[in-house]
Amino acid sequence: MITMSSSEGKNKIGRFTPLGERVYHLLLELAAIPSVTGSENGEVQCARFIYDRLSRLGCFVQNPENLKRVRLRGDLLNRAFICALVRAKRPTKRTVILTGHFDVVDVDVCGPLRPWAFDPEEYTRRIKDLPIPEDARRDLDSGNYLFGRGVMDMKTGIALNMCLLEDYAVCADDLEFNVMLLLVPDEEGDSAGMRAAIPLLAELQEKEGLDFLVCLNTEPFMADKCPGMFHGSIGKMMPLFLCVGREAHVADYDEGLNSTLIASYLNLSLEGSPGTREEYRGQLFPPCSCLRMRDLRAYYSVTLPERTVIYYNYLTVKKTPASLLKEMKEKAAAALSASLEHVGQTAQAARVLDIEELFARAERVTGKSIDKLAATLLPRICSTDERERNIAFLSDILDLTGEKGPLIVVGFLPPFYPARCNEEKTPRQRALRLAAEEIRQFLLPKGLKFKEVEILQGISDLSYTGFDGEKEDIIPLSRNMPLWEKGYDVSLDDLSKIDIPSVVLGPIGCDAHKITERVELDYSMNILPEVVKLFLSAAARHDDASSEAS
Repeated sequence: MITMSSSEGKNKIGRFTPLGERVYHLLLELAAIPSVTGSENGEVQCARFIYDRLSRLGCFVQNPENLKRVRLRGDLLNRAFICALVRAKRPTKRTVILTGHFDVVDVDVCGPLRPWAFDPEEYTRRIKDLPIPEDARRDLDSGNYLFGRGVMDMKTGIALNMCLLEDYAVCADDLEFNVMLLLVPDEEGDSAGMRAAIPLLAELQEKEGLDFLVCLNTEPFMADKCPGMFHGSIGKMMPLFLCVGREAHVADYDEGLNSTLIASYLNLSLEGSPGTREEYRGQLFPPCSCLRMRDLRAYYSVTLPERTVIYYNYLTVKKTPASLLKEMKEKAAAALSASLEHVGQTAQAARVLDIEELFARAERVTGKSIDKLAATLLPRICSTDERERNIAFLSDILDLTGEKGPLIVVGFLPPFYPARCNEEKTPRQRALRLAAEEIRQFLLPKGLKFKEVEILQGISDLSYTGFDGEKEDIIPLSRNMPLWEKGYDVSLDDLSKIDIPSVVLGPIGCDAHKITERVELDYSMNILPEVVKLFLSAAARHDDASSEAS
């Protein structure tokens, strides 16, 4: 581990296990690549580094078709994800997946340490001179933490996955299952990498018959600075409301209706509302929160704003696009009613439309399909942010319909993350619980407690390992997102075909995205590799036992 000499201010690498040494040095190599999400070349460079290293493994020299660098369709940055499959020598369909993301957030928060943000050892040496929170100072002084951008989130996990795959490749003769490595970009963005991988997973399942036992994500565990795992990942939807009032000069206030008033009543009913919190097995999740509210005027005016857009972050466990759309339309109707009552205009007719209904009206009025209208309108939209593009397009479509307020148009914005839970309903899900208990027993003699948490409430790519629901539960998403398949989409058909039990089991870390981002070293380098190997073997063994019993 790293120890800090207070007199010299130098870091010294102490002894790790041989595997831990490999993980540590690969972490330093990966961290040196500035693979900031959406950067000009960083994610491309990191994917190339990973591919080049793996391509030297004997199994991929002999079978290059099992190592893929897959470009993201339509991606302006030419990014790619990596899929590497080590096959057991004795043919089997049973397959485990190791996954993670190799992009990192930017380094703006690192302030004076930005020049060293991608050099973890130097960053760790220099951060001692800054005023940092007391808990971070204690970790720094312990010598058991490495600081720097991406060391925790999540290049330690990436390094671990790669080293484990290399070891599995060497001992393929003894493997009872295949091991797939799936490493993706853009997790810190809109998860373009993992979304692009969904069709490949479905294809491998359908055409090659691969039977996915578990998808293990080595994202860090940040609870209580102890080893632990998450049995699922939170869902997320982005409800959108285009509030339409009536324009009028401020001197003629009673002739108009301010769209910001409608949005304000809507926000009062949704922002932080206890009714928007979901609970699962005693774990209570954050409520709905507004991410943006603004009128759509481009310049100053003394006219009442006709249009205001407001959208939300809505974390889900059980709610689906269908159920949430219904709920949001009810909230919109109540906000319209309250707004009209507020200004004494209760006689006014107010309406709520979802985007699918508005688009149908646009097609009737113009005699053109939405696709044809998009071909004309999209070149005029300058924004590159997917949310702003969707909003601008929706407002343009509203113009074409001639619809006037009072009105609220309700739908969704990207991104969309389905929730994934282990409800212990299937033998395969129960096998993962049994494997987790084996980890607990393994760590007990080492004096380490093992904490199990049901749901990771920080969004993760594990959302795209399946959808817990029926087709009619998810279809409203695609029908009510303005630019679905015109910049953002999820392969819903493929997503519904796969159902891969998923867990998060990674290093101990703290302060993701902060100047004090850091990863613990002793457990993460020396013990975690054995924990992951034990978990995968135990999951496969218990899955096999449950299959025989059934």
